[in-house]
Amino acid sequence: MYNVATMKYIESITLIFLSSFFFLGSALAQQTPMMKYEIAPASFQHIYIDHIQDIPSKTINYGTNQYLGQVNRNGSLYGYGMFINGDGSQIVGQFRNNQLLFGITLGQSSALVGSRDYYASYSLATGRIEFVFRANERVLIDAQNQLDYGFVSMTYANGDQYVGEVYQRQRHGYGIYYYSNGDFWFGQYREDVRDGFGALFSVDGDIQVGQWRGEDEVRVIQVKKK
Repeated sequence: MYNVATMKYIESITLIFLSSFFFLGSALAQQTPMMKYEIAPASFQHIYIDHIQDIPSKTINYGTNQYLGQVNRNGSLYGYGMFINGDGSQIVGQFRNNQLLFGITLGQSSALVGSRDYYASYSLATGRIEFVFRANERVLIDAQNQLDYGFVSMTYANGDQYVGEVYQRQRHGYGIYYYSNGDFWFGQYREDVRDGFGALFSVDGDIQVGQWRGEDEVRVIQVKKK
């Protein structure tokens, strides 16, 4: 039989262990990223790049609307591009046969990030995430995630501007970076650094598509203007 002192010691050790266990579980839960949309694996992205690398970029006007990006021989939007509506709203991302595969839709009051069937919706008035749409229904967001995840517009001292997702006030997710010289970049960010797949659009109409890690090009292909 254990004496009283030994029993108290065992009890204290048990409480410390349980406290540590629950603290670790809580920390891991907080670190688990929220599923806002489906992100295509790197293998798919490389296949997509292989498929679109010979599709030229082009500027097309549709009345008051304009498209800047890749267009295939059938005249369909196919590849990376930006569609600008006459009311100022924009759709930027990856297209296939005139349909958005994945990207950012900037409306008058909201920003949608993802695909047509699975996306996160942000309020442009508050910058907060409002809901995630998946499986044909809206999934509401809890208060903590509303504080952590946002969509912002930030202008820097050199005139550059970032419009896109943030996580705990850092650029994280998908965004558009507008350079003061007129070029712009669409793609992935991680912990405030460009990291992942995207496209760099130049003023002269050329597009570079591929994978970046910071300012380093992991695999980038030049697309020429037609």
